[in-house]
Amino acid sequence: MHGTRESISVAAYRQLIATRQIRGVQVKRASTEEDLHRSCIEWIGLKIARHPILNWVVHVPNGGKRPKGEAGKLKAMGTKRGYPDITLPRRHSCWCGLAIELKSPAGTVSTHQKEWLNAFSEEGWLVAVCRSLDELIAVVNVFLEGSDPESLPTVWRPTRP
Repeated sequence: MHGTRESISVAAYRQLIATRQIRGVQVKRASTEEDLHRSCIEWIGLKIARHPILNWVVHVPNGGKRPKGEAGKLKAMGTKRGYPDITLPRRHSCWCGLAIELKSPAGTVSTHQKEWLNAFSEEGWLVAVCRSLDELIAVVNVFLEGSDPESLPTVWRPTRP
């Protein structure tokens, strides 16, 4: 086998590790929300060829636990509390942009997140809070198709914090 390469998907590789078919590799268990972030970005990556506007999707690593020094550095560089996890700052069909906050099933939207979501919604962006890959897919499809988001339970409706 020396000198040859085999290709497998990331998902297949993760499955091999999870089922301990590859020995000597230990995986630190990611959080449910981190798993959701990864799945959503992977799905978006698969759709870029068909929908090139998705190439403009940005994931901002605002949350998570960080050492105080790193958190201070990020704040000094302009990181803002509550900024949505996924944004697409491009006009498409009837939307000025797309902003999505990803949450675990038990996660709650903070006051700072509400402020950002309200601001984007008021500017004509499609805004949603998604708790699963299926919810994100539905929201992205509404954005791409320019269809009515009212049937989506994940669409953000502006509130005052």
